[in-house]
Amino acid sequence: MRFRPAMRLRTGAEFDAVFKRGRRLDGRLFLLLAVANRLRHDRLGLAVSRRVGGAVLRNRARRLLRESFRRLDPPTGATVDLVVVARADLVGCAQAEVDLELRERLRRIRPAARVAGTGPSAAR
Repeated sequence: MRFRPAMRLRTGAEFDAVFKRGRRLDGRLFLLLAVANRLRHDRLGLAVSRRVGGAVLRNRARRLLRESFRRLDPPTGATVDLVVVARADLVGCAQAEVDLELRERLRRIRPAARVAGTGPSAAR
């Protein structure tokens, strides 16, 4: 599955809505903010500041996060708009670590996805 434009937060107003009304989940690699949406799919917005590093490191952080989002199982319950604020530790991690942390944070947001559907998140 590609990371299509419909799966992205694109406007400042969309980001602002998540920052103002979203639930915050802090982690070692990133801060995740999420708010329910009325779409059939999740949407992702990335906030990667210069604190993460230079342009090469910021782009690596974005690639890691987009790939983790792309690998997620399709949502079976409520869908959300997500904003991920990257931390500097993210760029030194393997893809599997980022995948695991993103899955864990989303499991806290969407407990219904754990029991419904198929895939690794339902098997636990």
